[in-house]
Amino acid sequence: MKVLITGSDGYIGSCLYKFLKEKSSFKLFCLDKKIKEESRTKYKIDLSKKNKIDKLLSNLKPDLVVHLAGQSTVDGIKNKSIYVKNNILATKNLLTSMKKNNIKNIIFSSTAAVYKHSKKILKENSTLLPNNIYGKTKLKCEKLILRSSLNFIILRFFNVSSSIIALNVGEKHSPETHLIPICVHKAIVKKKIKIYGKNFKTFDGTCVRDYFHIIDLCIAIKTSIELLKKNNKIRKILNLGNGRGYSIIEIIKRLKFLVGPVEFLFAKKRKGDIGSLVCDNSNAKTFLKWQPKHSNLKKIIKDEFLWQKNLIKINYKRQFIY
Repeated sequence: MKVLITGSDGYIGSCLYKFLKEKSSFKLFCLDKKIKEESRTKYKIDLSKKNKIDKLLSNLKPDLVVHLAGQSTVDGIKNKSIYVKNNILATKNLLTSMKKNNIKNIIFSSTAAVYKHSKKILKENSTLLPNNIYGKTKLKCEKLILRSSLNFIILRFFNVSSSIIALNVGEKHSPETHLIPICVHKAIVKKKIKIYGKNFKTFDGTCVRDYFHIIDLCIAIKTSIELLKKNNKIRKILNLGNGRGYSIIEIIKRLKFLVGPVEFLFAKKRKGDIGSLVCDNSNAKTFLKWQPKHSNLKKIIKDEFLWQKNLIKINYKRQFIY
């Protein structure tokens, strides 16, 4: 089975590629606009360029596309046109080319950001009301897929975290804005962790989020590919997350087991921050026969810690913003 991964050079894409290469017999092909060296299986293509994606799909004819490419929350948040181009236009071009080349299966990486903020556990039928351009463009992409005739599994990712140590792959964003890698980094270099707000309506007053391990995400995508291969009538939207939340204080306490004392300070709550964001993952568990068994906080933090220690060894430099 030929599987094309878009956004293959990003955090999730690079982890997924190595995972599937190790754990499956799929014929893997990669597409990313940041690929430095092209090969028979890796293609440097910007999905906003319609002719280039058309030519590739016509020649390659993959059985399924895992569509991870897109503008994320960490890049260019002030420039809304970048999100329209790299999320909506790119997805529209991909879907048009897939239809033209009779490619019928897609797995799409969506996000928890499509939901209206709520204190309740979020289900797939919870109110959809994104409050930022990232969530709005991802929801528009979902609607494009829903209007297509494709077989699809749309996965709404919550807080994907950590690394796959055995395969030497993990998160390398620069600047890095995600909480867990920032906390781990500051704990390693002995800098104070800044916590924005201490009076949220949560069990310890700090923000609670649904963090889940990148390995569990890769397992879910692999299972999704296998299901779409067997059944050509799947059209499903699924939450993908741990199904329980961890607070910032819990993360700091877990870090103490690895590095000893961890200093932190409280700062003013940021505008727009909400207390809790946790998913109901029961549909993913049932439909994919999947469990987030790697997503306990101990493993998430330990694997991120080991990954960052490896980056320090090779003198890999990146910026952390928090």
